[in-house]
Amino acid sequence: MVYTLEQKTFLVESYLRSGTKVDGVRTYSVQNCIKDFRREFPKVVVSRQF
Repeated sequence: MVYTLEQKTFLVESYLRSGTKVDGVRTYSVQNCIKDFRREFPKVVVSRQF
């Protein structure tokens, strides 16, 4: 699957927004990123290999 520039940008921004910092350690949620992407682009097939 080839994603558009808009979709790639959305994925990166969504991933970074999902970050939390606990005791100085940042963690990110790929699952939340994929959920956000599916809401924004419901007709696009999502692969975890982006």
